[in-house]
Amino acid sequence: MRAAAFLASLITLLNLCCSGSEIQQRRVQVDPDTGTIQPHPPIDVEPSDSAQVSLSASEKRFAELVNEHRKKVGCPPLQINEKLQKLATNHSRDMAARDFFSHTNPDGQSPFDRMKSAGIRYSWAAENIAYGQRTATEVLNSWLNSSGHRQNIENCKLREHGIGHYSATNHWTHVFATIRQ
Repeated sequence: MRAAAFLASLITLLNLCCSGSEIQQRRVQVDPDTGTIQPHPPIDVEPSDSAQVSLSASEKRFAELVNEHRKKVGCPPLQINEKLQKLATNHSRDMAARDFFSHTNPDGQSPFDRMKSAGIRYSWAAENIAYGQRTATEVLNSWLNSSGHRQNIENCKLREHGIGHYSATNHWTHVFATIRQ
C-alpha cells in the first residue's frame, strides 16, 4: 500500500514539475509513510568569508583531474587563486540556499560582476556550473561532454581558478581567470 501511495505521489510530482514546454526543477520531499509531497525545507547556508579558503577532498580531486586533462591538450596547469576559490564556493552555496541554478544570481549579478565586486581584475575569465554530479570525475566528464564548458577547461589563456562544490546539494562552480595586477 505504501509503495502505491508513493508511486501515485511521484507521478503527481512529475506532472506538476514537468508539465508544459519547460521542465522546472523543484526540491521536494516525500513522506515515506503517507506518500505526501512537501516542499523541501530551505537550506540555511551562510556564505564563506574566511580569509583563507581551503579545498575539500572533492575540490582537490577535481583540481588534479582538470590539470591532468589540460596537460593532455597542451595547456599549463591552473593554479588555485584564493579569491576565485571564495567566489566559486560562495556561488555554489548561494545556488543551494536560494534554490536557483544559473550563472546569474537572483540579484542579477553575473560571474563577471561578482569578480568585479571582489576586486578581481582579469584579462580572461569564464565560469562553469553544474548540479547533481556527486564526484569530481562525474562533473569533469559532464563538462568535457559539453562544448562550451570544454572550451573553458581547454582555454590555455586561462591560468587560475577556484572550485566550489557544495556537497549537500552537489552544486558545482568552477571559476577561471587570468588575473591582471
